[in-house]
Amino acid sequence: MIEKWVKVKDVDLVLCDGEVGNEAIVFLHFGGANLMMWQRAVPYFQDHYRVILVDLRGHGKSDKPLIGYHMDDMAQDVVGLLEHLGIEKAHLIGSSLGAEVGLSLAANYPGRIYSLVCDGALSSEFGPYGTWDGSREGYLEYVSGFMQKLRNTPESIFPSIDALVASRRESLAGMGWWNEYVEAMERYGACKLDEGGYVAAFRKHAREEYYSHYFAYQLEDYYPHLHCPLLLLPGEDVYQDAREISAMQGLCSLAFQARITRISGWEHPYGWLIQPENACKAVLSFLNRL
Repeated sequence: MIEKWVKVKDVDLVLCDGEVGNEAIVFLHFGGANLMMWQRAVPYFQDHYRVILVDLRGHGKSDKPLIGYHMDDMAQDVVGLLEHLGIEKAHLIGSSLGAEVGLSLAANYPGRIYSLVCDGALSSEFGPYGTWDGSREGYLEYVSGFMQKLRNTPESIFPSIDALVASRRESLAGMGWWNEYVEAMERYGACKLDEGGYVAAFRKHAREEYYSHYFAYQLEDYYPHLHCPLLLLPGEDVYQDAREISAMQGLCSLAFQARITRISGWEHPYGWLIQPENACKAVLSFLNRL
């Protein structure tokens, strides 16, 4: 795959382009990840599609501006990438943050999308399709506390990439979310500071700006505008919560042509790095039916 730098609006974004294949698939990573999260999925698709992996703004090698982290802003970034590459339409596969970006792109630029796969963006946080079990006042209090904690927590700075990776390993290994592919993603995403030391993407300023929008997202404003085929891939954790199931099924019913596929043992969002085979086969089956 060929690494490319593309100027879109106010940022330089990095992508890897397979350059071979008639129809393109754009892969959009989860928050804090980068294009390396798809390294185990690529072999399933590269013989049939033009595979394009993107570092969203604030991630990987792409620029990390202070603003522009609303899902709609990042969707516009991806549209700019498609225009630069001369791609009129593409399939989208998004995980978590990437699913939100894909959802916005497909809803706001329907003529540019063949299909959308969402591993995430399956419910709003609050509202008729939300998972919050309580009052609006309680929700606003929770959001305020979350944002205050985020603002008051200093950014972790590490003396070396090895130290950063060791910290991430300690956080993820206990959940079974660590292997050589996760490590490669973490090493790729390490950001060297001008004043010395390393930090992990998503950087603190980017997370603050992203979450300042996230809690107000009403995904029901997007789903009715999806006219392309849509596949939802919920993690097994969704099926442990009746509210999440109800929200997901409700949003699915708003879309023009959507279906939910349950993959036994699927772990959102690290499944693509830990055990991607069944998810990739489900996506290929979905695409082959279009």
